[in-house]
Amino acid sequence: MKQQNDTVTLNHPFLMVPSSANYLVEYFARLGYTLEVHEDWQGLTELLTSTKDYPYEMDLSFTPEGMKQSFGFALYLKKDNTVIGTYAAKKNYPTGLKEGMMRIYPELESEELPEILKRDDIKYYYSSCQWIHTDHIGKGLGVALDLVKKHMVFDLPSTNGRINYAIHKLNDTMGKYHLNKLNYTDSVPFATKPNGDFGGAGGKDDTDYGIAWISKEDFFNKLDQIKSKY
Repeated sequence: MKQQNDTVTLNHPFLMVPSSANYLVEYFARLGYTLEVHEDWQGLTELLTSTKDYPYEMDLSFTPEGMKQSFGFALYLKKDNTVIGTYAAKKNYPTGLKEGMMRIYPELESEELPEILKRDDIKYYYSSCQWIHTDHIGKGLGVALDLVKKHMVFDLPSTNGRINYAIHKLNDTMGKYHLNKLNYTDSVPFATKPNGDFGGAGGKDDTDYGIAWISKEDFFNKLDQIKSKY
């Protein structure tokens, strides 16, 4: 483990927070939070499955088993050395995610993916496990952590992502949150899970899910507007 700076600790073999995200690092520092970049999938799983504050089942894509032969990273947001927020991302084709989810959830009724999410010549990154402890809600920490993740996906040579995507509950609130707050470009229906409990995205009463995405180009086009808020 080493320090990238006073706010960021690196516990990943070769990834760091790019300088393009310094405005977010400074935002966390002003509020008294620190950030850790890591790949401790066992620790992330134990944290999210043990805290009653996390509202969903664990996304099995980011367990140690789900990360075998996969490349990705996770983020911890800390207050006084206590983890109060998480995020994770991994290189994963949307078609591969869909197939994997259908194996995990045989009852899943999936929709056809749009063409932009079916290409095999670009790098896609799937992100999940977004969590901010309820004692720290209301400061924009989840949005800022999501932006750090996007900068890491798009700006680092070792990730070199072209599209970042996520699964969310298909309702007005979460749709608007992903498009208006998290700055995804578009969202379409992804699947129906009749008995709910879609790991990382919904609880037992949530049956319909969407998939949201943003390209590297669209993210850069939004950056001036995004930075103006910090």
